[in-house]
Amino acid sequence: MTNTTFRACPWADVLYALDRAWWDKHLGEARQVFAGLLVSPQKVPGGERVVNWVPRDRTNSGAMALVLAAYWGARRIVMLGYDCQHTGGKTHWHGSHPRGLGDAHGAAHWPAQFRTISVRLAGVEVVNASRVSALDMFKRTTLDEALQ
Repeated sequence: MTNTTFRACPWADVLYALDRAWWDKHLGEARQVFAGLLVSPQKVPGGERVVNWVPRDRTNSGAMALVLAAYWGARRIVMLGYDCQHTGGKTHWHGSHPRGLGDAHGAAHWPAQFRTISVRLAGVEVVNASRVSALDMFKRTTLDEALQ
């Protein structure tokens, strides 16, 4: 088994992934481990496909997760793990993805993509409680402060 977020948080309500290749590799395991809703703009067998909220602009999974939360009515979003850069030389907190999966090669473009989707977050308080982050468009805070 791989070290993936759905294994770290099997209690979460939603598992979202943008990349079809990621779903092709992890769908079977996700169904075994994760009881929540599977969501993607891609057609995922047995998952919910939500396409009317997807912007036409190229973006990333983290940005789209924020848009999805706003689409579903979130009024406050606390971001964790949104470093959006290669922190400590790693592409992800869990290390590199296996060959054939996207591996954060476009990280330098992500801050601009977050700026693009920020118009879809009107009326939503977004705070970035990530320890380190390349994103400067959201209020920064610690997790302790965000949860008070």
